[in-house]
Amino acid sequence: MPISFRHVEEALRLLGGEAQIGEILRKVLEIAPPPHPKRAREVVRGRLYQYSSQTSSYKEGTPDLFETVDGLAARTGRWRLRSSPLAAVDSDTVLEQTEADIEAAEGRRRLRMHLGRERSATLIKAFKARLSNFACEACGDDMEAIYGELGRGYVEAHHKVPVALIEEGSTTKLSDLAALCANCHRMIHRNGLMSVEALAAHLKALQTPRAAAAEHPQAGWIHNAPETED
Repeated sequence: MPISFRHVEEALRLLGGEAQIGEILRKVLEIAPPPHPKRAREVVRGRLYQYSSQTSSYKEGTPDLFETVDGLAARTGRWRLRSSPLAAVDSDTVLEQTEADIEAAEGRRRLRMHLGRERSATLIKAFKARLSNFACEACGDDMEAIYGELGRGYVEAHHKVPVALIEEGSTTKLSDLAALCANCHRMIHRNGLMSVEALAAHLKALQTPRAAAAEHPQAGWIHNAPETED
C-alpha cells in the first residue's frame, strides 16, 4: 500500500504536531501497512512538499496541511502541521516585542475532512465502571481530590496499543487500557508513546508528591505489560 499524505498527517499528530523528517518517517512506517517503498524517506518528503503551500510542488486547491518550522532555505528538515498550536507564529515572520498585546484574527470556520479510527464508547464505559478508584496509574492523582465534586469520576482511558496501529477486525480487551489523568495521558503521547510504567518511574525519579502517590496501594488497574498509546 503506498504511503499517503494521511499517513504523514497522522504521524505528525502522534508526534505532537511537529517533528524532524526522520522521526516522521519512523512513525509513518509504524502506521502505513506494508509493503513499504524502498525509498520511503523520499516518499514522505514528497508528501510534505505536495501538501505545503511553501513549496513549488504545491498545487492550488490541494489541502495545505504542512509547513516547515525554519523555512525551506534553512534545510533543517523540521516540519509541523499547520493546525498545530506550535505553528501559531509563521517561521518567516519576526515579531517585534513590545508592551502592547499581540493580536491575531481567529475563529474563521474551515471545512476539514479526514478519516478517523473508531473507538468503542461501550468498551471505555465498561473499563471505567470496573475501576475501584479513579486515580491516575502514572502519577496517582485523583481529580476528585483536587477539584472536589467537579472532578468526581473523571479519568481518561489510554489504549496501550495505538488505535492507529490496531488492525481492522481486531478486538481490544479491558486489560489493553490504562486509567490516566489528562496531563499524564498527554505526556505519554508527547514523548513517543512511552509506557505508563516508564512515566511513573520518571515521576518517581523526580521525587515529586505525584510519584509518591503513584505507589499508593489502593491505586487500581496497574498493568505490568509494556505500554504504547491511545
